[in-house]
Amino acid sequence: MDEKTRLLTAIQQLHNVANLIKENDYRDYMCGKLIMVQVELERQLTNVIHNERRGIQNCNQQHFDDAEQQRRQFSDFAGTD
Repeated sequence: MDEKTRLLTAIQQLHNVANLIKENDYRDYMCGKLIMVQVELERQLTNVIHNERRGIQNCNQQHFDDAEQQRRQFSDFAGTD
């Protein structure tokens, strides 16, 4: 299981716990603690998604650079004929 899936699962479990404690006398206290955990998990999830997007952008840039280099090589080869 990758990090993104673990974080999403943890957030879902927090929602499940919040639903289970709806009738608890100490619901407000416990929800306050759960919210802090949820905020941290969502922050980490945002970082993971940002890093994935940055990786895709870097990969796309590398493909663009490779294609440009191949075009130049092809142009050089075609120009020598």
